[in-house]
Amino acid sequence: MQATWVHWLLVLFLCKSTGLAVALSVASGTDGSDVQGLAIQNPNSQCPVDTAVNGIHNITVGNLEPFQVSCDAKIAGPGWTVIARRTSEELLFYRNWDSFKRGFGNISGDFFIGLDKLHAITKAQNQELYVYLEDFEGNHRFAQYDEFYIESENEAYRMSKLGRFIGDAGDSLNVHRNQKFTTYDRDNDVKANLNCAVEYMGAWWHKDCHHSNLFGMYLNGSVDIYAKGMCWKGWRGYYYSYKLMQMMVRPK
Repeated sequence: MQATWVHWLLVLFLCKSTGLAVALSVASGTDGSDVQGLAIQNPNSQCPVDTAVNGIHNITVGNLEPFQVSCDAKIAGPGWTVIARRTSEELLFYRNWDSFKRGFGNISGDFFIGLDKLHAITKAQNQELYVYLEDFEGNHRFAQYDEFYIESENEAYRMSKLGRFIGDAGDSLNVHRNQKFTTYDRDNDVKANLNCAVEYMGAWWHKDCHHSNLFGMYLNGSVDIYAKGMCWKGWRGYYYSYKLMQMMVRPK
């Protein structure tokens, strides 16, 4: 009886100090990671769900220092955080593990947000993923997944969750689900005696090797080079490299 009284006193204290969602997680016996998902979200931890917010925004996620992100409200509605963008050949994406870990480029232009930040964002809140592609003929298509989670560096940034697909670009990412990230200096794919990032000139969540290679070489549309360009098999196959690619996440 005394234990029950103490238990509900603790619940009441948590309600007042951290919000109802946290208290409910304690009452139901969930652990700290569950609390993170259930707690009322800090509005400064994501791009605002506001059609007027399109551009640079400061966010605070997990234990990371506050950092800037690029918010996109035009392509697929408000609230999307851009995690990668490519529009030209000027920014080299053929980089080492440390560069992908930290991120590179200019978030006002072409860039990759960095795997540490991507892990923190997907851990802080349940996210969905949106991949936007545009070809050199002015056509555009998308692939959207209703769940997306990247593990920490301890698991080589494994893409452990990838949800249901919708879109008109074809599903060229599901085959990579549960794969670790591979760069030219860190071979984590399952291809024997071959580093997929070296063979196909692009870091990615390679398996053996890929159905998509959006961090591959920036080429100009139809090419004779097999699968080394910025390709997405489901739309224009392995011999096409897109004009524009943008990957975005948004809390569910």
